[in-house]
Formats: sequence, structure tokens, C-alpha cells
Amino acid sequence: MMRRTDTTWAQVKVGVVLIFGIAAILYTIMNLNSGMGVFASAATFQASLDDSQGIKVGAPVRISGVDVGNVKGVLIDPGKGTVILSFTVNTEMRPLLHDDAAIMIRPMGLLGDKYLDLLAGSPKQPPLSDGAVLSGRGDAADITGVAGSATATLQNVDQTLRELKGILANINAGKGTAGKLVTDSTLYDHSAQLIRKVDILSEKTSHLLASIERGDGTVGKLMTDRALYDRATAAVGEMQKLGALLNQPDGTLGKLARDPALYQRLEGVTAKSEALMGKIERGDGTLGKLVNQDQLYKRADKVLSEVEGLIADIKKDPKRYFKFSVF
Repeated sequence: MMRRTDTTWAQVKVGVVLIFGIAAILYTIMNLNSGMGVFASAATFQASLDDSQGIKVGAPVRISGVDVGNVKGVLIDPGKGTVILSFTVNTEMRPLLHDDAAIMIRPMGLLGDKYLDLLAGSPKQPPLSDGAVLSGRGDAADITGVAGSATATLQNVDQTLRELKGILANINAGKGTAGKLVTDSTLYDHSAQLIRKVDILSEKTSHLLASIERGDGTVGKLMTDRALYDRATAAVGEMQKLGALLNQPDGTLGKLARDPALYQRLEGVTAKSEALMGKIERGDGTLGKLVNQDQLYKRADKVLSEVEGLIADIKKDPKRYFKFSVF
């Protein structure tokens, strides 16, 4: 019986050693995950923020992506309604913290785990004092917000797809302008006719250009006849000579163009001609009466009629008017 009791006690001792060993291993693993050595000391800090973003006790604390501690507690301040985070930082990292230090809660991945990002602050600021409460806020790029935005975006995409499906259904049914364009064969027939007309016009244009190149017709001769070009060049030369003559001050044309006396004389002649024409129109003078009074016309007509009658009578009986005698 004593041997059985001794064996039981030995087993108890082995069990206790195993329990302490497992606890030590777990403690070591937890400290390694927090970035702290097994026997390293840690400083405890607090931070106040509006939302914990679902961060849990044991979440790592990191400075510039390096694990330096872990979260020890997540509580709500009953008086202010804010979240109070307690976290530890390896004492070796304590000199890096300054008075403007702050925290941010960031996601570790798509699974929703969080970690505490400790912003050390500016080196120009004094070291962080003991008992200071750091300010913090949730990360703007929180995965929850991203998921919410993605959900809203998917809803908008779904709504757009439904509207697009309705538009395509209306088009297939021939509704609206787009539907008629797709389903109405009249537009196709008109387009085909227009294309044929364009082809005919293009063919006629090609024939016309070919005939012009061959020199057929008036346009073709204008484009290809060398003699016409020579005549046009000669005409331009004559015009240039005429311009030179006009520019000569001693010539007749030059004097007509430049001498005001000739112009004044021509203007005087024109005025006298206008006055003469006015008298004729009014019936003044012999010419005026000849032009405007029909009495003279009647008298002249009567005289001519009598002369014609006399000539006819003479032709009929010349002996009546002429007598010939030899002796």
C-alpha cells in the first residue's frame, strides 16, 4: 500500500512540474508575440479614444511596424463614455515616446484582427511624462468601413445593371429611338440606298475627273490646253502694258487719268449734252420739234406720199410731163 501511495505522490509532482512548464512556455510565447523578452520589463500607458474598433486584450502594440508590447485592457469610462485602452511598452522603447505621441487602431488583415499603432511623436518634443494619457482615434482605412463602402458600391453596381437590363429590353422590343435604330429595317434600307447613291456619285466623279485629265469638254480643255494658257498669259501681259501706259504721265491715257483739266472739259461736254437732250425732250428748237411734234411728221409723210404718187404717174404716162423734139 505504501508503494502505491509513493507512486501517486510522484505522479502529482510530475503533473505540477508539467503545469508550471506549460505556463512558462505560454508566458514566453505571449511575451515573444508582444515583442518583449521573457524577463524584459514593461511600462504601462493609457490612451483615450472614441471607438475601440473591436480591438481585443492581447492585441499587439507596434511602433513603425515593430512589436513593442500588447494591449492589457479595454474599458469604457462611465463618466465620459470614451474608451480607455491600457497597454504595455518595452521599457527600452520608452525614450522614443514624446509628449505628442498618439495611437491609432489599424486592421491586421481581412479577418478583422486589430493592432495598436503607437505614434512616437516628434523628437523635438519633450519625453512622454509618466501618467500621461495618449489621444487616439480609429484608422480611417478600417476594414469595416472599407467593407461598408464596398457593399454600397456593389449595391450601386447592381442597381446600374438592373437599369441597363431594362434599357436593353426596351431596345430589343423596339421602343425609343435606340430600339428603332436596332430593330427597324427602314433605317437599314435608307442607309443602303444612301450608300448606293454615294457609290454612284463617286463613280461619276471618277469619270468626270478622268475626262478632265484627258482634256474632254470645256473644263478639260481649260485644264489641259497649252494654247489657252499662252493666250491667258499674253492677256495678262497686255494688261500689264496697259497699266504701264496709264502710269506714263506724257501719254494720252496718262493725261486722261491724271490731268484735271481734261476731266473738267469732259464734265462740261457732258453737262451741255444733258442740257441739249433736255431741250429736245421739251420740244425746244428744231430738233425738239422734229422729235416731239407729230405735225411735222404728218406734213413730211404727206409730201412723201405726193412724191410717190407723182413718180408713179410719171412712170405711167411720161409724155404727159416730158416732151421730146428732135427738130
